[in-house]
Order: sequence, then C-alpha cells, then structure tokens
Amino acid sequence: MSIRVGIIGANGYGGAGLVSRLRAHPEVELVALASRQYLGQRIESAWPQFAGVVDGTFVDADEAVAQSDVVFTATPHGATAPMVKAARDAGKRVIDLSADFRLDAATYETWYGPHPHPELIADAVYGLPEFHRDELGGAAIVASPGCNATAVILALAPLAAAGGLDEASASVVAGASGAGRGLDLGLHYTELDENARPYKVAGTHRHTGEIEAALGRTARQGKTVASHGERAAFRLAFNPVLVPMARGVLATALARAPRELDEAALQEHYRDFYRDDPLVHVQHDLPQTKAVAGSDRALLSVRLDARTGTVVAMCALDNLGKGASGQAVQGFNLAFGLSETLGLRLEGQWP
Repeated sequence: MSIRVGIIGANGYGGAGLVSRLRAHPEVELVALASRQYLGQRIESAWPQFAGVVDGTFVDADEAVAQSDVVFTATPHGATAPMVKAARDAGKRVIDLSADFRLDAATYETWYGPHPHPELIADAVYGLPEFHRDELGGAAIVASPGCNATAVILALAPLAAAGGLDEASASVVAGASGAGRGLDLGLHYTELDENARPYKVAGTHRHTGEIEAALGRTARQGKTVASHGERAAFRLAFNPVLVPMARGVLATALARAPRELDEAALQEHYRDFYRDDPLVHVQHDLPQTKAVAGSDRALLSVRLDARTGTVVAMCALDNLGKGASGQAVQGFNLAFGLSETLGLRLEGQWP
C-alpha cells in the first residue's frame, strides 16, 4: 500500500526537488502540493517542467495535511513550526526541510529567536542519516539538515569522532539556489554574474549553530549520536562565499589532526568512517560540484598539509539534492523502514 504524501511549500526550489523525486518513488502516492502564492493554480504555473507530467492544482496547507499520511514542509523557519504543529495534531508525520527542529530550544533561540513550538522538539530526529540512521526509524518529525551544514559536518565528522577536535574553520562556496526562490537584489543576474562575494561571515551565518551542535555531539559520542543529546564544546569559524552558479556547495574545512596520522592513514580513516554510507563517497581526487549536480550524493576528499600539520577536508554536494530534497527523501525512507536510496539519484549530471 502506497504512503500518501503531501508537500507544503511545493513552489520553492526544495519543493520542486521533492516533487521530482516523490512522483517517481515506488512506495509513494503524491496526493497534494500546497502553495500559498500559487493557490488554485495549476502545477505548471510554478514549474513548467512538470507540464503534462504532474496533474492538478496547488492546494492550501490544511488540505495537504488532511489528504496525507506524511507531509514534507519546505517552508521558511519560524513559519514552519505552526504547520508542523497542525500536522502532528492531526496525527500526521512530518519531514521538515526548515531549520525549526534541527536544534534544541536554547540553541535555536540564539540563532533564530524564540521557538514557536518548543514542546515538539523532543519528537524530532536530526535527519542526517549518516549519524542518526538508527534513530530515524519511526520518527514523528525528521528535521532535515541545512545544505552548508551537511557539507561541513560530513567533511569534519571523521576528525571529531576520532577525538580531540574542539575547533575548526570552514569556507563554503555556494550556488545561488541556496538562497531560495524569493527576490533579492544580490541574486539578480547582473549582480551575480561574473561575481563572487562573501556573505554572512564572522560567525553570523545561522548554519554555524547547527554545525557546532552536530560536531560537538560527534566529538563526544562518536558516529552514532542522539539528535539532541549531550555534546562537547565545539567552535567553528564559518565563512561562506556566493558564486555565480545555479546549484552546488563546496566546503573546505581546516583543522588540526586529533592524532599523528600520515596522509595515507588519514584517507583510510575517512574511507572506513563512511564505508557503509551509500550516499557519501570518499575519493582520492578532489571533489567538484559539477560531479554531484542533480544527484543526492556527497563526494569527499581529505589531504594533510604536513608542513603546517593541517588537515584539509573537502566535501561537494548539490544544495538542492543531498543538501535539501534528496536528503529529506533519504530521511523519509529511513523513517518508514524503506530502502535508504529508494527514489534517489546516485550520479551527477555531466556535462
């Protein structure tokens, strides 16, 4: 019997990625697409690529909840928590792509302000499957991670789990779709083209709190960790750069090795750490965003700068794939006891 699925916020980039994956998912019946902006309009009014492929019109959030067994919420932080509350009150499970359930209430308030429904946080599992796979089965709320956070966490977690990592720095180059579909002067073609600019630097990017929480837990507990469990102190200097490409994230993280390792041993440690993770591949070649564009995998590589004793860990992923809709579907699969990679894309689109 198919699982009846609705998507709230189906007119955004994350929503489109969900539609594309879930419409072809063998265990899913996609029953409702909700959008306040496009309410009552046909699906192709927002997404021309679905003309003749996805039939129907956009509905409101309440109707999407009523028709579904589980809802995906691809909506902004703050506004999402009340929708999740309504879905849970109706007995529905939720896969949330916003930031509203990724953090404990105190950390959330530091980065986003007071939480609208802190009583629901205990029901949420952080949806980074590589670390919370055992927790995700049967989860009432899956809190899918942010794209930048996913890349940096994957890059640094093997070092954190090895012990002794309490601080690091990371830079991320990111494509414009990570900012969403809303209008912004800095995302206009003439502002973005032939340009690269730092944004939300010096500890102001909200994914910093998410990365610190996840890596702090990993440093204390190892690879299999509890979503909101006790965590060690960890600090990250995080500085993103916006570059003129539609999609993609390339994280470069710098840290001291937690113990004496030569480069061969370091690479073997990374390969062993992710050996059983089907959507993370550790390679010797340096990762590229084009290799993961359109896919739901992350590509990692690690180097040791022997002169300075610095580990350079790199991760490339598609911010709309492994960084958003693909990872959300991966979490959904685990929450419902399905094969982890069902409906997902393993190879990038090249050229």
